[in-house]
Amino acid sequence: MSDTTSQAMIRSNGLSFPDDPDIMTDRLRRLLSRGNYESSESRALKTFIGANSSVVELGAGIGYISTSAVCHHQARKVTCIEANPLLCDYIRQVHQVNGVTDSTVINAIALSGPKSAATPKALPFYVAQPFWSSSMEPPANLPFEEIEVPTVSLDEVLAEAKADALICDIEGGEAVLFDDVDLTPVRYVLVELHTNRIKADGVVNLFENMHRHGFFYHQQASGEGVVLFKRFRAAQPR
Repeated sequence: MSDTTSQAMIRSNGLSFPDDPDIMTDRLRRLLSRGNYESSESRALKTFIGANSSVVELGAGIGYISTSAVCHHQARKVTCIEANPLLCDYIRQVHQVNGVTDSTVINAIALSGPKSAATPKALPFYVAQPFWSSSMEPPANLPFEEIEVPTVSLDEVLAEAKADALICDIEGGEAVLFDDVDLTPVRYVLVELHTNRIKADGVVNLFENMHRHGFFYHQQASGEGVVLFKRFRAAQPR
């Protein structure tokens, strides 16, 4: 990872991103320069992020959404969980150059439920290029590197951060992540759907879980593969 002081910056919607050759592709540079990167998620943020928001983001990528939540919508705190260690270093740089101060970046895979003796301490993760093709399953048509990534309890992260908002882009993991998670402090959950990975059964399971947790589908802020859920009651007992 290069030193940001010697790097050119890519500007995108008022935010700055180091032009690191280990991270940036030509396509990513174009999307950022045109202001089209993560556009669906960015539009949804204005619906639920404000000055008192504490945001937890799973699959934080290059830190675009967490930085936007603070710089564009005045979120007071962001916690990023990212499995790719190279991206974790880059997110920290992005936060620094954009003046995001109250942020935590955790290199981990988030699991539902509190940690116990049965919780695996680490899980395999498959790092590919471009980085958005990395996931917990080996990519079908790309070279990859298998690494071991420590696990963290999503329940504990949400409770410690006093998170009222959860943002999730985890390449298919959304199908089962919410089976047993404790979302007590959370009022909004924004999920990017990867229907090519989770198929119809995964989508149905996600929506059923969110309804059981006391959330409804927020139609106005959803679209283009991004779904916002808003709390409307306490969770139902299982």
